[in-house]
Order: sequence, then C-alpha cells, then structure tokens
Amino acid sequence: MENIDFEKDLEIDQENLDIEAIRQPELYFKYSLLAKEAREEFDLLKMKLGITESELGSKARLKPKEFGIRKVTEGAIKEAVQRHPRYLAIYKKMIIAKNEAELLNHAQEAMNQRKRMIEVLVQLHGREYFSGPSTPYKPEDFWKRINDRRGEKAHEKMVVKTRKRKSCD
Repeated sequence: MENIDFEKDLEIDQENLDIEAIRQPELYFKYSLLAKEAREEFDLLKMKLGITESELGSKARLKPKEFGIRKVTEGAIKEAVQRHPRYLAIYKKMIIAKNEAELLNHAQEAMNQRKRMIEVLVQLHGREYFSGPSTPYKPEDFWKRINDRRGEKAHEKMVVKTRKRKSCD
C-alpha cells in the first residue's frame, strides 16, 4: 500500500467549506479505487493460494517422502501442504492483503462520514452558528456549567426523596 495520509485527507478546513465540498468526490474516489485494488489483490492471492495448495497436494501424493509424510492420508497431505514454505509465503501475503483491504474499506466509510460532516458544517454556517459572541470559548467553562447543573439536579432529587419520606410518616 502506498503512503497515504488518512488523517490529512480526513481534515476539514471550516474556513473553506466550498473547497472541501469540491475536493470531497476526488478523495472518495481515491479511497474507493484503493479499496477496490486491495480487494482485487486479496482475491488474486486467494486464488493463487488455492492453485498452490492443489499443486503441492499433487506433488505430496506422488513423492510423500519429500514432504515428510510417512503414511499417505488426506489429513497428512493437507498438513504437509500447509507447512510448505511456498504455501506459507502466499498465505502471509494474503493476510496482509486482507488487512489492507479492510483498512481501505474503513477509510472509504470515513470519507462518507467526512461528506456528511461537510454537509452539517455548511448547514450550521448557513444558520450563522459560527457567528457567535466575540469572547473566546473556554472548554473548562462549559464543563463547569455542566457539573454545576448536575449538582443542582442531584440536589433536587435528594429534596424530592426527602419530601416523599416525610409525607409517608
């Protein structure tokens, strides 16, 4: 797999949503093509593994001693073939190709999410969401307000429970 900067491609420049929207189909196509190529590579290796398994199985039946088989049975042949260096090399490549195909499928899904996020940002921009107050936003202030509200709600629950107990007496 060539060097791909997933994180950079997933970034959205909120100041240039028009450019991001224009760039989106190109990025999606790039990852769709890479995912297709990776699936194709996996399928070809899977086919090559089957052919190799068949070839090695035939050789093992003809010359079992070369494969370390004492008694010729289907199980012994299968084990000998799966231990063969040629089989293992193709199997290892197949595993790598499968992982790359899965990764690129996830990247393609992420490009779909990126598209949706651009749409959401455009909608928010159209509703002037980003034209808020000029004072800088501080995340710690947000969490303080949330925790204060949680404390008030917990206190309200305690008062309600206490009142109910008193009214039952």
